[in-house]
Amino acid sequence: MEKGANILLSLMQLNIGGAETHVVELAKELKRKGFNVIVTSNGGVYVKELEDAGIKHYAVPLQNKNPLNMLKSARLLKKIIKDEKIDIVHSHARIPSFILGKLHKRMKFPFVTTAHWVFNTGYGLKYITDWGEKTVAVSEDIKTYLMDNYHIPAGDINVTINGIDTEKFSPKTDCEDIKKELGIKDDDTVITYVSRLDESRSLVAKQLIEAVPEIDKAVNNLKVIVVGAGDDYDNVKTMADSVNQKLGRDVIVLTGARTDINKLIAPCKLFVGVSRAALEAMAADKPVIIAGNEGYIGLFDESKLAVGIDTNFCCRGCEMSNSELIKRDVLKFFNLDENKQKELGEYGRELIKKEYSVTRMADDSIKVYDWALQKNKEILISGYYGFKNSGDDALLQAIINDLKQYKESPNIVVLSANPAETMEYYKVKSINRLNVLKIAKHMKKADMLISGGGTLIQDRTSTKSLWYYLTVIAMAKKKNMKVMLYSNGIGPLERKGNIKKTKKILDKVDLITLRDERSYKTLHEIGIENKNVKVTADPALDLDIADEKLGKAILKNEGVPSDKKLLGVSVRKWQNLGGDFETQIANACDYAYEKYGYYTVFLPMQSSRDTAIMQNIKRKMKHESAIIKKRYSVEGMLSIIKCFDMCIGMRLHTLIYAAINSVPLIGLVYDPKINSFMEYTHQRHYVDVNEVTDENLKKMLDECVANYDTIKQDLKENYSHLKEKAKLNGKYAIELYEKGSVTL
Repeated sequence: MEKGANILLSLMQLNIGGAETHVVELAKELKRKGFNVIVTSNGGVYVKELEDAGIKHYAVPLQNKNPLNMLKSARLLKKIIKDEKIDIVHSHARIPSFILGKLHKRMKFPFVTTAHWVFNTGYGLKYITDWGEKTVAVSEDIKTYLMDNYHIPAGDINVTINGIDTEKFSPKTDCEDIKKELGIKDDDTVITYVSRLDESRSLVAKQLIEAVPEIDKAVNNLKVIVVGAGDDYDNVKTMADSVNQKLGRDVIVLTGARTDINKLIAPCKLFVGVSRAALEAMAADKPVIIAGNEGYIGLFDESKLAVGIDTNFCCRGCEMSNSELIKRDVLKFFNLDENKQKELGEYGRELIKKEYSVTRMADDSIKVYDWALQKNKEILISGYYGFKNSGDDALLQAIINDLKQYKESPNIVVLSANPAETMEYYKVKSINRLNVLKIAKHMKKADMLISGGGTLIQDRTSTKSLWYYLTVIAMAKKKNMKVMLYSNGIGPLERKGNIKKTKKILDKVDLITLRDERSYKTLHEIGIENKNVKVTADPALDLDIADEKLGKAILKNEGVPSDKKLLGVSVRKWQNLGGDFETQIANACDYAYEKYGYYTVFLPMQSSRDTAIMQNIKRKMKHESAIIKKRYSVEGMLSIIKCFDMCIGMRLHTLIYAAINSVPLIGLVYDPKINSFMEYTHQRHYVDVNEVTDENLKKMLDECVANYDTIKQDLKENYSHLKEKAKLNGKYAIELYEKGSVTL
C-alpha cells in the first residue's frame, strides 16, 4: 500500500476504552508511517490527543442506534469519504460498520473492519452486522467467534494485537504531577485499576473495593486508584466512599475519565485490570493481576501467557472473578520479595516490547488494507462436496489447506450440495452446485476453477455426474477462467459419447494433475493431447497425522471398549457385490477376534450408503462389534483410524486415512482406484470384491499380523514421500492462478 493514502478510521466514540485507545494508537502509528489518517466518531476525551498529533477528527453521531442519528451519520460519512478522497475505510464498531457497509455497496470503496469484542447476536442483531471485505480480529478466540457465528471465511480474517506505545508507557514516565494531584506520598503502596465503569465492565472495580479493608490490614499505606467513568460510576463511588469512611481515611481515589493513563499507572506497585489497560501496565514495567467481567486469570507471569494470548488478556472462558481471588493474589504479590516483584514487571515489559508493539499492530492493518485493495479474484472449487462423505470432505479440507500454504488469503468459493454446512465446516464461501445463475455470476468475478479432487471424470457411476463436471469446466473456459483438474482420478470411461466430450473439454484445460499412473494411462487411452499433465498424489495425503487422544475420546463416547485391539472395517453398498459378501466379511471379523483378539469397529464414510450394509455384517457376526454412529470431521475420522490396529477398507479414503496413520491395511477393490492406491503405496494385501472369501481375507490378516512392524514402517516411509508429491498440487494451483501458466 502506497504511503500518502487516505485512510478513514471510524468508531462510535472516543472516550476511555480498549477499542478507543486501540484506534488512537493505530491512527498515530499510521500517520508516523506516512499515511493521511482521518477519524470519525461522536467525540470524547481522546479527540484532543488525535488533533495534537495532527490527525483530523470529524464529529459524527455514531454512538447509538437512533434512526435519525444513523441517517445523519450516513450523510456525513458519504460527504467525508468524497471530500477527503478516502482510499480505504476501516470501521471499529457495529453501528459505524452497519452504516459504512451500506455506503460501501453503493460507493464501492475498499472496506475493512476490526472486531474488538464478541457481540450479542440475538434479536436479529446478527443480521445487521457488517464485517466488510476483510476483517481484523484482536485475538484468536474472536477470530473463531467470527467464523462460528458469522461464517466469515478464515482467509478473510487477520489476527492482530492491541499495540502499545512503549515510549509512552514506560518505567521512565514522570508522574510527580499526578502524585501531587491525588495526594500520593512517596511511602504509599499504590494499586491502580483502569476500566470503563459501565455496568458491563465495572465488576472487578467493585470486587477490588470490597477486598480493600482486608488488603489494608496487610499492606502499609495502601492507596487504590480507580480510573474510569461510565453508567455505573455512581455505584462504584458509593462503595468507595463507604470503605473510606470505614477505614477513616481516603484509601480509594476515583479519578473519573482520564487520557493520561500512563501517568496514572506510573506510581503504582501493582495493577489490576484486563485487555489493553493490562498490556499498558505491563509496558510500564508493572506487575499485573488480570481480572475482568469475563473472567479471572490472576497474577500474570510466564505460566499465564498462553491463556492470556488465547483470550486477548480478557479472560473469556476462564473462572469468574470474585473479591476473594483478587485479595488472595494481591496479598500473594506483596508477600513476594522485591526481586521477584521486579522480575514480574520486567517480564511483562519485555513481552510487550517483543510481541505487542504499535508498529506490528499498524503493519497488521496495512496488510489487511492491501488484501482489500487487491480484491483477489475468486477461486471456484467444484467437486462432490456437501454430500456428507468423509472422503470428499477430506479432499476439500486438503485442497483448502494446500492453497493456503502458498497464498495467504485465497478467495475460495466452493460449489456444494449443502452450502450452509460447507461454509460452517470449512470457513469458506459456498454456493449451491446446481444454481446455474449463481455459478455464472461468480464466474464473472472468478479467475480460476479447480475441479477435484476425487474420481470426477468417469461414467461408471453415471453419465449425469460426468456431464455435470464437464459442463462446469466448459462454462469456466467460456468465461476465460484458468481451469485445473486437481489431482483427479480418471476413469473408467466406457461410453463413446462420454469419451468424445471428455476429450474435447479436457484438451482445453490449463493444467491436469493426477493422483496415480493409472489415471495418466487412461488419459492417453482416450486420446487426450493436453501436454500440461503431471502425476502427483491424492490431496488427502497432505493431511497431517491424527491426534490419538481425540480418537480415543470419540471411541469411548461411541461405546467402543478401550482394553482391546481394534480392527477397523469400512465397506459400502455396491451394485456388483456377491450375495455372500456380507457373510464372508463377518466370518473374517470373527476370525480376527478369535485368533488375534481384534474387536471390530465399523466406520461409515458416508452414512447414507454405508451404514445399512455394516449393520447386516454386524448381525451375521458371532462376536460383539460396534458401528460408529455419529458423523465426524475429517480430523475426527483420521483420529479414529489412528486408534485402529488394522484396517479393512473398501472406501478409498479409509485406506488413505490408514496409510497416513501407518495402520496396516487390506484393500477391497470395487473400483480401479483402490488397486491403484494399494500399488503406489506398495501394499500387496488387496482383493477384488467379487473374489472375496473368508479364506483369502483370513490369509491376508495372518500375513499382516506376521509382518506388522515391517508394514507400519513401509507405510510411514511411503506417506512421507507421497505427502511431498501431494503438496505439489497446491503449489501448481497458485502458480497457475497468479502467473497464468505452470512450469512442470
